[in-house]
Amino acid sequence: MKVGSKSDSGVEYKKVVEAVREHIFQTHSFPQVTDISKLAGIPKFRCASICNQLIGQKQLYKVFGGVGLPTVVLPYDMMQEVLRTQAKPKWMAKYSFKEKKDLNTQIKQLSGKVSEYEQFERLLYMTDIPLQEAVAFALGWLDFQDVKHHKEDTDNPDVTFIYEGIKALVEIEGTTKAGDKSKAQQLDGWVKREIVEFNKKASELNGFFVVNHFREIEPEKRGEPLTTHAKEFLKLYQSHFFTTYFLFNIVKDVMDGSLSREEARKKVWEGEKIG
Repeated sequence: MKVGSKSDSGVEYKKVVEAVREHIFQTHSFPQVTDISKLAGIPKFRCASICNQLIGQKQLYKVFGGVGLPTVVLPYDMMQEVLRTQAKPKWMAKYSFKEKKDLNTQIKQLSGKVSEYEQFERLLYMTDIPLQEAVAFALGWLDFQDVKHHKEDTDNPDVTFIYEGIKALVEIEGTTKAGDKSKAQQLDGWVKREIVEFNKKASELNGFFVVNHFREIEPEKRGEPLTTHAKEFLKLYQSHFFTTYFLFNIVKDVMDGSLSREEARKKVWEGEKIG
């Protein structure tokens, strides 16, 4: 295959779109061409050209740019969703359909249940705060005690909960690779703080590393969830770990009736073998 062929271009286009989405998920901000170039591993000039072509093909949407200004983009479908959220004028109530009102009532009743399933599904592909929320939701659904997601207070583990009087300190990572040692090291810091600052005993604490590894790949086809260093640090600190896919399957087993919530809590607490 010649460099610069149609197949090469298709791969580059896909890398650019994926880099745009990844930047948004990781930073909660829209990327400039420089950001996309770094994530996609494509030279900046070539990346800018691809972005312009994708804008023309309505795969990307230019949010900001101009002569001498950086080009800022987001996926075209995301922009369309933003536009659909435009508030309706108050006078639209006069022109509403009765049938639609009845349907909206039914939709509201079902939306809570749908939202529950979506939270569980996010365990398989999300990262950052949405993934933390999904893990906390699943733990609460399994009836662990005092489940707290500390998203507003970053001077805490991502999530904490209680099981049989023992406090769990949870660090969560969604990554396109294997989970690395940094989260294991953070866990050790949280455990030490509980002991030093809050006079907890080591026997009253348990650290958990929860990882959504290789999150862009179908769960059954993913590689090893932990790097070699992550495994060794978890062993050193006597911390536990499990994947979000492991948690997802436990939730499914409870829903299917093949596992009780009590059995599920025990299984989560034991975690997966570090290897």
